[in-house]
Amino acid sequence: MRKPAPHPHETPEPSEAEIQKAAYHLWIEGGRLEGVELDNWLAAKELLRHHHGVAHPSKKKPAAAPGRAAQA
Repeated sequence: MRKPAPHPHETPEPSEAEIQKAAYHLWIEGGRLEGVELDNWLAAKELLRHHHGVAHPSKKKPAAAPGRAAQA
């Protein structure tokens, strides 16, 4: 059975395999700590949701406000 297409204003959900892979990378980067599986899973899911919701790279990004870089 196919998953229904997301509503145009909803963020597409990452697949379980994508979340698993990203969570594994977070675990490696975090020093392979024990007991952080759920934290890594939830963080990976949120990262991927954001990534899936980002506009296509072919679209132009808005330019930074003038003078902002000089203040940093």
